[in-house]
Amino acid sequence: MKRLILLIIFILCAVISAHASVVSGSSTVTVQNDNMKQAEISARNGALINALYNYFARQQESQPDMEIPEITSEYFKFIKSYKITDRHYSHGTITYSIIADVDKVTLSDVNYMIKSVVSSAVFLVTGVDNSEMDEKIAESMKRNQFSTRYQSDFRAAIGVSPSADEALQAFSSVNAQYFFNITAEPLYDQGKCTVALTAKIYGKAKDFGTLKTNGESSGDTDYDCAAEAAGQAMSKLLVYVRENFIPLPDQSKELNTITITASNYSNFAAPKNIMEDMKKRTFITSYNVKGFAGKTLEMDAQMYISPDMLLKKLKGFEKQYGFTASKADGNNIILDFTGQE
Repeated sequence: MKRLILLIIFILCAVISAHASVVSGSSTVTVQNDNMKQAEISARNGALINALYNYFARQQESQPDMEIPEITSEYFKFIKSYKITDRHYSHGTITYSIIADVDKVTLSDVNYMIKSVVSSAVFLVTGVDNSEMDEKIAESMKRNQFSTRYQSDFRAAIGVSPSADEALQAFSSVNAQYFFNITAEPLYDQGKCTVALTAKIYGKAKDFGTLKTNGESSGDTDYDCAAEAAGQAMSKLLVYVRENFIPLPDQSKELNTITITASNYSNFAAPKNIMEDMKKRTFITSYNVKGFAGKTLEMDAQMYISPDMLLKKLKGFEKQYGFTASKADGNNIILDFTGQE
């Protein structure tokens, strides 16, 4: 079986274009309530997500400052194709292993091609024993687009009363991007409370140092009061983190329309094939032909990315399609196929 898998990978590596990359991934899930179909879907999707994670981890080796994005099923559109190399059922679990051919050109600017960007994080609170405080902190993280989807995996890995080194080791074993190691110090005074939070923030690629903040609240019990105050403190801390340490890409998307003029092509289908490719890769949302004469074709393209980014992407396909991309008046783009003739 191992020889077969290696042979498949070798063949794929030999035939894929310079715009693709082959990665592998696997996932094992437990069959719940005898629902084999759902377990199959979950295991396959988990394998695809892990393959994409492995792609970014590979990129991070040569770009240490690069942060691995929080990968969801929305990223599946960047997988050109995949093959199942292993699938088996054992002791109530289903395992899928796959090799995937991913579109590395699109993934280089992936955060601009997806609808919603979030960061995955795990956290540990020490200094108090307050499960409601954990919930309030998790809610604050969600409001600031930090997903805590790996928190249960992290908790299972750290055990009881972990040391700082043990917590960091557990963080390295889960797929979360960031780790907030938080110390909470509550102070109570006649039905009111103040909670001081100290958070050491770690990423898979680098550390972000230590931040301190306070929150104030009141409540029926000290327990509830401290939880509410900690949630407020965490919200303030995360706003600062987003503004200074871990910003999200600009998601204020505006639909742009530009004119793309193709000229000197030998086949009328050539520029349309390019536009279909750009649409498939989500660089543009739609296009329409304005008019054509001789060997000149004018098209309007609608997109949420900037014209400069589209031009950058088109330049990446010049050799494949045999054209030269350049900027015309305003934000319009020219595709010159002179080299085809």
